Amino acid sequence: MTTTPWRNDPAFQGMFHPDFPDDLQVIVHDGEPRRTQRGLEACWVRVTGAHGKLRMPVAPPDAKPPIRAAQVSWDERRVYTGTLLNQPKQLQTAREGESILFVHSPGTPHPVRVTPQYLVERSQWCVLACDKCGADQSLDPPTIMAKTRFPNAPEGAIMAAFTAFCPCGGTMVLSLVEGAEPAAKAPAPAQAEKPWWKFW
Repeated sequence: MTTTPWRNDPAFQGMFHPDFPDDLQVIVHDGEPRRTQRGLEACWVRVTGAHGKLRMPVAPPDAKPPIRAAQVSWDERRVYTGTLLNQPKQLQTAREGESILFVHSPGTPHPVRVTPQYLVERSQWCVLACDKCGADQSLDPPTIMAKTRFPNAPEGAIMAAFTAFCPCGGTMVLSLVEGAEPAAKAPAPAQAEKPWWKFW
């Protein structure tokens, strides 16, 4: 028996195409435009399966870095697999017919593409949601985002916390959780006509 949990996922209600119940738009990207110099695109994706769950630490509102594992609570969100139905216009890491992973992010008009590396790292980082739209997912793994912001940091150094701009123009804060267990390494995954936001 084939199951389709995404059709009943409350996060995606009203997002599926009326004639194709497994098709919805996903924000597809090559990573942070600050790093890649390429924007984001809303692409049509046909959902093909449930990949697993993203387990995310949530810090108390008044928490200050360094944040320790004993301070956080945990939230889980489903991660899905889907097939890109159209060719992105200017992206280099996504092609029509390829499989991608994506997850719901509050505040964004569509779910957001994620990578296996991102899923592993996100389990070790708190994200204080965007102060404008409420999005709580970033476009690069946090360690890559930190290196983008601090390219001259000593080799092996990890920033405990830093800020990042959201595509909507707001700001989010990322904080490493000391003592958090990393997620198991995830395996690699087996458009609308206009980009969502052209630039950061």
